[in-house]
Amino acid sequence: MSSNVGLAANEFDPEAAFSAHRDRYIKTLEPLFLPDDPVSNDIVRYFSSLLRVLGMEDKGWDPYAESRDILNDLNRLMKISLPKETFPDREKTPWRLGLLLYSHIVEMDAPYEVITNLLRFRLGKGYSPNPYFDLLTEKEQKNFAKNGIRTGRKIELIKSLSKQAGLGVGDLYDEFYNSRLRNAVQHSDFILTDEDFRSRSGISGTKAFKLTYEQLDVLIARAKAFIAAFFQIEATARQEWGLQKGRAIPYDPRYKGLMEVLVDDRDLLCGFAVHWPNNSHSMYRRTEQGVEMVNCMVDLQNATIDLWVDLYARKPGSFSPLVEHDAEPIYTPLDKSDVRPTWPTSIEP
Repeated sequence: MSSNVGLAANEFDPEAAFSAHRDRYIKTLEPLFLPDDPVSNDIVRYFSSLLRVLGMEDKGWDPYAESRDILNDLNRLMKISLPKETFPDREKTPWRLGLLLYSHIVEMDAPYEVITNLLRFRLGKGYSPNPYFDLLTEKEQKNFAKNGIRTGRKIELIKSLSKQAGLGVGDLYDEFYNSRLRNAVQHSDFILTDEDFRSRSGISGTKAFKLTYEQLDVLIARAKAFIAAFFQIEATARQEWGLQKGRAIPYDPRYKGLMEVLVDDRDLLCGFAVHWPNNSHSMYRRTEQGVEMVNCMVDLQNATIDLWVDLYARKPGSFSPLVEHDAEPIYTPLDKSDVRPTWPTSIEP
């Protein structure tokens, strides 16, 4: 097995082939993560899709970072030169680690959820922390609480949404997802021989199958390229939006809400705030310390994020239903500053 989680020999240069696959996957994912129009279908739903909005969380409850660390650890272990006295079967150890890596990649929840929600956003289908449920059949919905949703079914839904959106995102899974391999690894129903990977595929063995190490190599490597592409384009999207920090951008023309992009210590998008002219705000922020939510909540029924505006004016003026007719609009300060934004004068009230 090559030191780069293995690419088949017929792909000549492992590093170059891996980079080519990753870059191609990034190009396919880019319109989804960096849409030309992030506004028309409500930018709050777009941000929610990137940030995986669920609800309030304390530190230590988000498995996304842990999954990344596991993948990095497995990949590093696969590149270590193993001592023969400790690993007598060391030729097969990297393959075993590679199969664990593959299994974790294809089972990891976050990429499926983010991609599904970004496709929903593009198609105007709203945001949901469970983006699959309202796309399932009535029978599937009845069984969901008990059985959840299969990995293969998630991919089917992504393919369907991708086709509707005119994107090739769903086709990427055909390059690395093998349901039989996934099942064999998940259920420890396989063996590595000197010649190949073998699985009985159940007790009877009637559906037994083999994969050559070359075939296995390609599947593992392309799965790795896919998850690398996902991590990179997700970070790029958050970096691009992080450039908007410290700005107050008109968001709601009726209530005169101003949108602010919130960033983490690396200046990556980590949340958003909407400042209202009645000195209140709605805010969501996800950091390593947990999740903060102020005056907002996931609305499952309407597939959106509800933003609360606090008190309405008793006798509103023409500027906003939130501002009294004889009062001036007052916005809450921008994040970590004393600067109170104002509605742009170039935009009609």
